[in-house]
Amino acid sequence: MKQFIKYLFGFLVLFYGNLEVSAIEEKAETPKLDSYVVYLDWFLNPHHAPLVIGLEKGFFKEEGLDVQLVAAGGSEEGSKQVSVNNADVAVSKQSAHLIRVTNQKMPIVRIATLIDKPLECLITNETCDSIAGLKGKRIGFTSSSIEFATLAIKTMLAEKGVSLDDVTLVPITSGMPAALLSGQVQAIFSAYRTYELEDIRAHKPNVHPFYYEENGIPAFEQVILVTHKDKLDRPQLKKFLIALKKSCDFIKKNPEEAWKLYAKHAPEQDSELNRSVFKKVGDLLSDHPEKLNKSRYQEFAKFLENSAILKKKTPEISAYAQEINLRN
Repeated sequence: MKQFIKYLFGFLVLFYGNLEVSAIEEKAETPKLDSYVVYLDWFLNPHHAPLVIGLEKGFFKEEGLDVQLVAAGGSEEGSKQVSVNNADVAVSKQSAHLIRVTNQKMPIVRIATLIDKPLECLITNETCDSIAGLKGKRIGFTSSSIEFATLAIKTMLAEKGVSLDDVTLVPITSGMPAALLSGQVQAIFSAYRTYELEDIRAHKPNVHPFYYEENGIPAFEQVILVTHKDKLDRPQLKKFLIALKKSCDFIKKNPEEAWKLYAKHAPEQDSELNRSVFKKVGDLLSDHPEKLNKSRYQEFAKFLENSAILKKKTPEISAYAQEINLRN
């Protein structure tokens, strides 16, 4: 009996000792993830698809990052959080971004592009099939930058010989589709082709969209990512962008699976409208999000300089937009 107890004791010591060693080895094999905070430009929506898919597919974790998405009340909030080092990256847009860096001197830099064309557009009702036909009409709008919104509609109208004095601009605090569908206004602008246009067409399929880049406004990048200018050489940034590119590639190659993963992550958004928006976003995603189109930024900067928006000349591109080399 004593011999049995002796053997049993030895076995238990060996067994639990191995368990402890295994736990230590497992702990050693699991590298610590670096916390990485990303501010959105609004509540989570399909425009942020690459960030969500990066989480769901584990692309960020593969690069050693624990990415946390934080909803915001607009691109201004995220950029401010980045500028004071409360966030690593923020979702923004080129149009507002340029205005901020030149007028507010925020220390932020564009480091990636998710959607490289304007999503904003002008939408007229079924009875008005031209911009010129808006003379004497009411046009609704909402925008985080009233200066840029005014410049945009002024430019589009001028292309067709119409001035701001020929129309009535109506600020819409909420529900732009409802304002157009109810007849409160005859057109809306600063509406998104991915959201408001899809929503309106579900009720009135014969409305007329006019896209910014086709009507006098130089193409700009609608959805970009910015970081603090002092964080450009941090290894976590390159890892984040490598994972982001994997995510964009996955969405383009596997749109249906990507949608299912997105809907799983945000079940409250599992609707036909969001499914349609997600598909359009997938088609619009940049093939190379880290690449910088310098000529496009230069052209858009000249467009802004010719307006009354900027207080001084736009700085050199390198001051507000960078391309991160992912190969080295």
